[in-house]
Amino acid sequence: MKILSTLNEIANEVFLAKDWKTAQNTFIEHVSKTNVKDKNKMIDEVNKMTNLAAIQRYTANALLKYEGLGVK
Repeated sequence: MKILSTLNEIANEVFLAKDWKTAQNTFIEHVSKTNVKDKNKMIDEVNKMTNLAAIQRYTANALLKYEGLGVK
């Protein structure tokens, strides 16, 4: 059994979204139901975004950070 992170579960949906509002809603809806430690900060940041590329970039960066794959 392979366990995926919370962000990994929604990454494809965010990247395949046709518009920023769909990506934003997907991200916020999913993250709000989790126990991610920075949940409120993440939701606040994505809530301010009105650009699909920005939401996708934020999702990718958050995925790297929380999966421990970021540059240290």
